[in-house]
Parts: sequence; structure tokens; C-alpha cells
Amino acid sequence: MELSIDWKVMRGLGCSRYFELIERLDLDAVSANQVVYLLGLNPLLFRFKKVYTDNWGVRRRMTAELLPYAFAHPIRDMDDLRGIRVPDPRKDPLLKAVRKTARYFKGRRAVMLVGRAVFAASWYLCGMERLLESYLLDAELVRALARMVVEYNKELHRLAIEEGADLIVLGDDYAHKSATIMSPQQFREFVLPGLTEVVENIKSRGACCVKHTDGNIWGILEDIVSTGIDGIGPLEPGAGMDLAEVKRAVGDRVCVVGNVDVDLLCRGSAEQVRRATRALIDSVSPGGGHILSSGNSITSAVQPENFRVMVETAHRHGRYPIKSC
Repeated sequence: MELSIDWKVMRGLGCSRYFELIERLDLDAVSANQVVYLLGLNPLLFRFKKVYTDNWGVRRRMTAELLPYAFAHPIRDMDDLRGIRVPDPRKDPLLKAVRKTARYFKGRRAVMLVGRAVFAASWYLCGMERLLESYLLDAELVRALARMVVEYNKELHRLAIEEGADLIVLGDDYAHKSATIMSPQQFREFVLPGLTEVVENIKSRGACCVKHTDGNIWGILEDIVSTGIDGIGPLEPGAGMDLAEVKRAVGDRVCVVGNVDVDLLCRGSAEQVRRATRALIDSVSPGGGHILSSGNSITSAVQPENFRVMVETAHRHGRYPIKSC
């Protein structure tokens, strides 16, 4: 499965529609988030209007990539937070996308929603720098933000599951290449409680939950697994997250997802991708508990042929029983 697949890659594989690509490559999960663009937020609509304001008041800029970038934030302090108008989750465009996706794929492929929990949803509202400063200087703001976004996301996930979502992937990123963005202690104080609450809500509604994050998360891996998630990943191989090591550490409790290096998919040869994918299957897949994917998502820089080769290698060599080399 892939969290997102850029339009350029889809066109390079001869597909004009996302659902067509899912069927042609025989992927096991389909992301409702990508369908949002088909329902009125297609980047082509922003050919002349590159910037827009979302339902939270966050200013976002369209880029060459599939997803827009948040660059201006409505909350700086508690006064701003008290004055913000929380949108109605029942009107979130993701719900219409889940409904459309489920109508087409329910029972044949996993209907996936890439959602949020605490960290990313908070920094979208106040900015990354302001949020990290507040971990040290303004705990009241941090906790109030967390409470607000957790309640919204819990309700959004509940509604999405009712509309047919089988799997919620929580997409907040917690780390850079060498360590977490915040200290492990700050993660446990300000992020983990809300994350646990969001995961418990998803599980209680009958859906599965996978936690994705970029970066080196070895310092908080056990904390994340302790929330009750069903899976961890995609994880970033270039940040030291060797998936075989992750499976040895926590694979008795969670499924692992990933992680063919996106950089390799962008700049490597088809044969290099084939070998890397086969090596990943041989080292991680035996015994089950492995969903193969890229180490993040399929960006516009990924060579379409490399993506196709990765998927075909999985179909060819990922049939059980799989024996370790």
C-alpha cells in the first residue's frame, strides 16, 4: 500500500485515474485522501490560485507535489486559540472521499484514511517553531491545542469509519534523520497521551490503526507501540529505521510497514529497485506481519518504472510461505 501516489507517476504508468492505477497494480489498500482531489481540490484548480485557506484558517500553498504546504498559522497565543472557530467534522471533505472510495472498493481492498492525532494537527495551527517553543515556555497552550485537535480527530475518525474506512493511518512526523524533533520526555508529556486516546478511539470503532512517522524514532518506538496500534510505518530507511531490526524489536506486537527507500525509487535503476525490494521481502516478510511499501510515499520525483518494478517484485516474491534467505 502507499499513503499517496503523485499524479505525475500515475500518468507515467499510463493511468488517468487513481482508482485505475490501484486496480492495474493490484494494490491492497486505497487512500481516500487522494480522492479528495478528485472531488474538488485537484491541484489543477490552483493553476492561477496557488494559495488557499483551509477550514481551520491555515494558509496553504500548492507545490509541485501532491500535498499542499502549510505556511501561515492562525494561533500564536491563548487569546487566538480561544477565538478560533473549530470546524464541524461532519463537513470535512474527507468524509465524502471515504464514502466514494468505500462505495467502489469496500470488501475488495482496504479503504484507508491518512489522518492526524496531536503533533501535526497542533503545529499546523500555530507553526512548528511556536509549538516547540511552547513545550518549554507555554505548556498551557500546548495542552489546550492538543485537547482541541484530539477531540476533532476522534470525531472525524469515528465518522470516517462509519462511512467505510477500514484503516486509519496516523501521519504525524516526530523525527528527523538522527533523533526526534522534541525530546522523548516532551513526547511522553505532550504527545503520547493524545496519541493513545486517538488510537483507542479508532480501535474501539472497529478499524485498524497504523502509525507513520519519518525520521529516527528508536528513542520513542516503544512508547508508540504502547498506544495499541496495529502497525508501524512506513518508516524511513535513510534515518536508521532498518525494518528487519524494527520487526525483531516490536514485530511480536505490531505489523511493520515499508520500506523501500524513496531516494532509490527516484534515482536508482530498475534492477537496483528489484534487488532492494527482494532483499526487503526476504529479510522482513517471513512469518507475516509485513506490508510492503515505499519508505514514505510515491512523490513526483519517483520514476514510474521503478514504482512498477517494486510492486511487481512484491507480487512475484511476496507470496506465502516465504522463507528467509
